[in-house]
Amino acid sequence: MRSLVVVLTFAAAGLGTISAQDPDTTRPRAQELRERIEERFAQRVQEQLGLTDQQTTKLRATSRQYGDRRWGLEARERDLRLALTGQLRPGVAANPDSVARLTKALLDLRVDYAKTWRDEMDDLSYLTPVQRAQLYVMRDRLLQRVQEIRDERGGWRRRRASP
Repeated sequence: MRSLVVVLTFAAAGLGTISAQDPDTTRPRAQELRERIEERFAQRVQEQLGLTDQQTTKLRATSRQYGDRRWGLEARERDLRLALTGQLRPGVAANPDSVARLTKALLDLRVDYAKTWRDEMDDLSYLTPVQRAQLYVMRDRLLQRVQEIRDERGGWRRRRASP
């Protein structure tokens, strides 16, 4: 569920109007909304997958561990994209070596990001294969819904091109 924190943070930010004059009121509301969504999702997961309290506790810990890894990868991706954007400014000659290195790093990072999802699923051995599949579907639906909300609200968008 921790892996959803990043997504939910940006979804929550996209749900309300962010006021430059009053940034302190937006952040607690987004935090509160994110926490409510996380808790509701965790309850639904426990209920729909028929998890014991022990399984739920383990799932939260596993999700937090991999979510933290993904959070770090996402931060690294933002930095790389910012650097690449700086290299590709109109009217400024880009350094081909830097562009190649940044592009490769972004591609490698995407592979690492996908591996965290696979590794997390592998570490969910305390769930049955059916429970793991159900969790995967539930997360995927939630992530899709968050993206739809972002798109509708014009909030922060994760720019990931699909092949």
